[in-house]
Amino acid sequence: MMKKSEINNYLHQLSKREELYKNNPATENLDDYADFDVYTNHAGQRVFKYTFEKHLQKAIESNTYISTHLHASPLLVFKHNRYAYTPLHSHDFIEINYVYSGQAHITINDTTLILETGDLCILDTDVIHRISNTSESDILVNILIKKEYFSSNMLNRLASNNIIAEFAVRSISETHSHDQYIIFTPEDGEILQDAINGLLVYYLDPVSYSIDAINAYMIIIFSELLKSYTQKKSLEYRSSNQQYIGDILQYIEKNYATCSLTDVAAHFNFNASYLSRYLKKQTGTTFVKMIQDIRLNHACALLKNSTYSIEEICQQVGYRNLTFFYKKFTATFQCTPKSYRGTHKNITED
Repeated sequence: MMKKSEINNYLHQLSKREELYKNNPATENLDDYADFDVYTNHAGQRVFKYTFEKHLQKAIESNTYISTHLHASPLLVFKHNRYAYTPLHSHDFIEINYVYSGQAHITINDTTLILETGDLCILDTDVIHRISNTSESDILVNILIKKEYFSSNMLNRLASNNIIAEFAVRSISETHSHDQYIIFTPEDGEILQDAINGLLVYYLDPVSYSIDAINAYMIIIFSELLKSYTQKKSLEYRSSNQQYIGDILQYIEKNYATCSLTDVAAHFNFNASYLSRYLKKQTGTTFVKMIQDIRLNHACALLKNSTYSIEEICQQVGYRNLTFFYKKFTATFQCTPKSYRGTHKNITED
């Protein structure tokens, strides 16, 4: 099986098509996109309509050794051809462009963005854009994702049982819908590049469990993007002497077992009533409901993955009254903590 350490060499090697483009420079290479539909935008420019299914068919034809794996995949991963001309186009899928090395110049709606090594851009469907010709040092990894996989699989799994991730996912989704693209510049680029390498290993050299591994690496990639997004927003708010909601949610998540609304307000120098309204406006839920959800979700994790007694779990997550804990847990999950443990237990008691 291919190793992560081999990915760098694979990406930097000139493919046959790249050698063709390098030795025969041209402004347009119609063979790459001639079979896609074309329409005219408001400026009178020709725009090619890329579809996931046609990209999938092309990938199967040119990569027969992974064709079976491709048929079952909701995403396509490949290296962007260097030296190749890319026309104006839009598509019916989510596109991720990751700059593995060098630069990428992406023109979106007449605005040219310069992405550096480690940067990543997510483009929504129907966004008209093109990528300028790349040189030998410019390695760009493209990930094409069916929209339903992006929205229902990745984002929902990331947001599961975590108020910070849930808020960030919702914010990214809203920004993505409004602006049509988002640029991420992760602080720790090594983690993201390692995940991209792992994704490529299982994609290019598939084994029986490749799909599970690919999904796991996609979770890591999006987790890094969530972290990058929240860190960037926090810095932006601090520079304007404002408090970012993500920082408040982080504090609540860390101190959920003991903190009160008054405690949180005091920590951030807010009036408690103002903080209550602010949280409701930003997250759509009350402080009390937020704390309850965090406590119960942590209780679920402990019921599944520990041998603590239910009374000990009740105390650990911040409830002082066992009867009250039972009442809230049963109302939320339609079963008692004991029944939940019996159904979901992941470990065996000694």
